Order: sequence, then C-alpha cells, then structure tokens
Amino acid sequence: MSCAQRSSNSGHAREIVKACQRELEEDGFRNRKNTTLWRRTNVKFDVLKFDIIPNTRCQKWHVPLGSFGLAPSCFFPFLPRLGHAPDEEILRPEKGFGQVRLSISRGIPQPLVRVPNVWWAGDSPSVFDAVTRDVLGKITGEVFPFFNRFDDPEELLRTFLEDDDEIGRGGVLDFGKKESPKRLLYTGYAAIECSKWDLAISSLRACREKTMGIPEPVGERVQAEILPYIDKGLACAERETAWVSAFGMTAR
Repeated sequence: MSCAQRSSNSGHAREIVKACQRELEEDGFRNRKNTTLWRRTNVKFDVLKFDIIPNTRCQKWHVPLGSFGLAPSCFFPFLPRLGHAPDEEILRPEKGFGQVRLSISRGIPQPLVRVPNVWWAGDSPSVFDAVTRDVLGKITGEVFPFFNRFDDPEELLRTFLEDDDEIGRGGVLDFGKKESPKRLLYTGYAAIECSKWDLAISSLRACREKTMGIPEPVGERVQAEILPYIDKGLACAERETAWVSAFGMTAR
C-alpha cells in the first residue's frame, strides 16, 4: 500500500472524529484536541477518546488501515489520577484516560475487522456513513448512560465498594480489583468527596498496608506514586475537609 493510500485511510478515521464532534456539540462536547473530545459536567469530565490505530498495530491485530477504537472514560478531579503528580497544575482531560472507563463493541458487521471493539472507517462513502451512524448510536445508547451514572459521587463510591472491575470482559473497568492499592486509594478519595470520613481513613490505611507489601522492584515505583496521595488523603479525612486538587475543583 502506498503512502498516499495509508494517509487517505487514516484521514477517513479522522473525518469520523470530526463528524462525531459536530453531532455531539449540542451535548456539550465542544472541546477537542487531536482525536479526543470532552465536556465538563457537575463533578467530572466526560471523555471520548478515539484511538486511531497506527500501521504497526494494524498489522499486529490484522485490521485494515483506517481502523479505530473508542475509549469513553470519566475523569474525576477529586480522585487521584495515577501517572500524574498530586500537585500537577495543568488539567488535561485529553491526556490518557479518566479513572473509570467503559468498554464498548461495534454494532455493525465488518468482515475485515475481527476485533469486536474496533471499527474500520472504510474506503467508500457508504461504509463511512454506516460507521459514523453506528459510533454515534453507541455513544447515545451506551456511553451517555455510563456518563450519567457517574454524575453522582455516591454511585461512584458504591461502585468502588461493591462492583467488579470488568477488564477483559467488557463493561465498566480500569478502577482496580477489589482490595488492590488502586481500588482502595480511589475508594478513600471517593469517601472523602462523600464526607464519609471513617471509611476514607480505613480505606487509605488499608491502601498504605497493601502498597508497602508490594515486593521490589515493582514496590518502589508503586510506593513513589501512591504514598503521596495516601498522605494527602489521610490529612484531609482526619481534618474532615474535602481534597481540592491543583485545579481547585471538587464536587461540592
């Protein structure tokens, strides 16, 4: 395949991102950088990340150029964002993912794409239009209910306390297995946001114990990332005050 053909196929996928942005502007998705759209809601940012698959990954996954995935996530400023410093001053919803993600699958058959959560933008107007309609249908039918669900911090806390992380199975994922340091950290901060101080303290103390028990060499890296958040969270919970991130944003 020539360079011009590769560029054309990738361009078709980017045009779908633009088409989706035009359709979703009335729903608040007026912010865009590269292939990520987002909007601010009452307690979070709703993020729609279109992952246009590069040539090397297309070959590995056996999908045609111009294929892409969609990764919706909720980014909560009152939760730690692992991989980012606690005092980071620049808020960038387009960087990485939020703390809670949703896995969605394609709703139309595409014989050239066996991976269920990947679309191919196509090489004709008919395919392009069908894919655009399917993506928008998935956003309104599955992604918007996911976004709406987490407009309530109490539901977020309940999820961390009770639900399974559906990674590898579809559904809501990426917040960690039960009793994992990541899950306990998120639970502690969600409890702070909901003014459940005793729960916040017990979760963060359990998070410290789990984190300190991780063997080296992984333990040193995880401890460097998580322990500063534990200290900040415990200080807030013991004073019974909300944690205000460097962006100055909480739900209350």
